[in-house]
Amino acid sequence: MMRVSPGASRRCLLLLLAVLSLSFLALPLGSAQAQVGSQLVIQADIEGTITFATLEHFKEVLDIARRDQADAIILRLNTPGGGLAETLEITELILTEVDIPIIGYVHPSGASAASAGTMILMATDLAAMTPATTIGSVQPVIITATGSEPVTDNKTINFLVEKIESHLAAHGRNESLANAFVRDNLNLNSDGALEAGAIEIVADDVDDLLAQADGLETYYKGIRLDFSNPSVRVQGPSLRLQFLLVITDPVLASIILLLGIYGVIFGISTPGHGAEILGTIGIALGIIGLGFNVNLVAIFLLGLGVALLIVEIATPSFGIIGAGGIISIILGTIFLAPISPPTFLITPEQQLQILILLLIPTAVMGVFLLFALYKVLQARREKPYLQQIIGGKAEATEPIGPGKRGYVRYDGELWRAVSEEEIKEEEEVYILKRDGTVLTVSKEPPAPSSEEEREARRPTENPLARWISSLRRSGRQGGKP
Repeated sequence: MMRVSPGASRRCLLLLLAVLSLSFLALPLGSAQAQVGSQLVIQADIEGTITFATLEHFKEVLDIARRDQADAIILRLNTPGGGLAETLEITELILTEVDIPIIGYVHPSGASAASAGTMILMATDLAAMTPATTIGSVQPVIITATGSEPVTDNKTINFLVEKIESHLAAHGRNESLANAFVRDNLNLNSDGALEAGAIEIVADDVDDLLAQADGLETYYKGIRLDFSNPSVRVQGPSLRLQFLLVITDPVLASIILLLGIYGVIFGISTPGHGAEILGTIGIALGIIGLGFNVNLVAIFLLGLGVALLIVEIATPSFGIIGAGGIISIILGTIFLAPISPPTFLITPEQQLQILILLLIPTAVMGVFLLFALYKVLQARREKPYLQQIIGGKAEATEPIGPGKRGYVRYDGELWRAVSEEEIKEEEEVYILKRDGTVLTVSKEPPAPSSEEEREARRPTENPLARWISSLRRSGRQGGKP
């Protein structure tokens, strides 16, 4: 009989667990299958900023709905908006899915589907809202030094109006709302949206929504809805998509990217702690989280800031180069904020909030990095302890003289000392030299060294002062006969 060693058994078990874990990561999170004789309704939540992870989640839900032959999909919306490219792809998928009706539902009470969220709601086959919810604010804005300003570029505005108008027309809704949503930044509550012809149903919850939708026929796809015995499954994203949904938040992704940049800088300045490795991982996660859609100006400023800080690390003192690097990184952070239409469509309040949430941690991390670099450079420029001791002041703890050794106290430590002159107890002395653990001391300070040596020992002098000193020395040398 063949024996299997315990080590091999453990390895096989670990391998099996790893395979099962990876398989679990790919599985979407959801409840059980619908009961026999009931209509399967899959509910997917679109919350927070719309990113490419939101798009991937919607694609995943569509695949599951087709596989399980779902009777309908409910998109529960509570979003301030998000990426325009992702929003347009989501709306296209909604319109091209001919077999499964997709219901948009702004829920719960107090929620909103603003900007890009309104575009998605208008593209759904049946639009519904909970009381005390809002939609609208589709007009793109930019953030300036004086606050938010609406975008009036005809190319951008006309494109958005035409898109929303086509969605409204496809579902038999009020087409004039497109112009009001975009150009006038119109906002509607649930009752106003129902009265204006933007939605079909106002429902308190999902059960109420399905009860009111039962028997209706969708305008665009011509599907008669049957929810006489619905079974609702809340379909969450897989663990992989949950991770993407977290890191694709614009604020968090930008902060991770900045932490990665600072980690690389700090790792280069103090190698051996692994900060540069973690920084590289942070930069990669930040870029992935931002969906590779990063402003080129931001990349340039961030790269310039990193380069300036690295140059500052190599210079003898902290000065304007390092300050310029921090300023470049802060400016690059400002450009990282998703405020440039038409790539991002979000409410002005949310844009300002994102900008503030980006700048505050950037400033805090910048100050911390400045302090850390200052301490690192200060420690690097410190003379070694054994060099500092020469010329230092000490106190005799007992009489010392020719042929008579004693002890002195220097920096809280007792050292054996010798001297060619009589020194009394508690008398102040200067350290002339060191031989192993024995110091040679004197009442008189050591003779000053040459001007060049004194300048080399000045750790806090800045490069400008050294340059001026070198000019003075060259001038004196040039005047000699």
